[in-house]
Amino acid sequence: MSSLSTERTRSPEPIRTSSSELRHPRPSHRPILVGRVRLPLAGPYRPWARLYRLPDGRLVWTVRLWHVDGVVRRVVETAKLRRFAAVNRLPELARAIDALVRAAVEDGRAR
Repeated sequence: MSSLSTERTRSPEPIRTSSSELRHPRPSHRPILVGRVRLPLAGPYRPWARLYRLPDGRLVWTVRLWHVDGVVRRVVETAKLRRFAAVNRLPELARAIDALVRAAVEDGRAR
């Protein structure tokens, strides 16, 4: 009977893999903060409304509101913020909102 031996061999050099190949691909861009305005909701409670431009060009407002036990982040449309400013007779807030939206749109076109 002949005995067959299988011989395992190792590569003389280790296999080189870049660390970027090991990670999941990340999006190339993150949301960009365009600006923020204060919302006078009730007395001293004045949360920030922040405008972000997403990588696909959409504009998103976020507001951190107090809810029962803690803070909750909400996404708000520009139209709702404008309506809030109009109903509460806050023309300065409306102008600030429009200025941020205009800046975001113009900056998005430049890119």
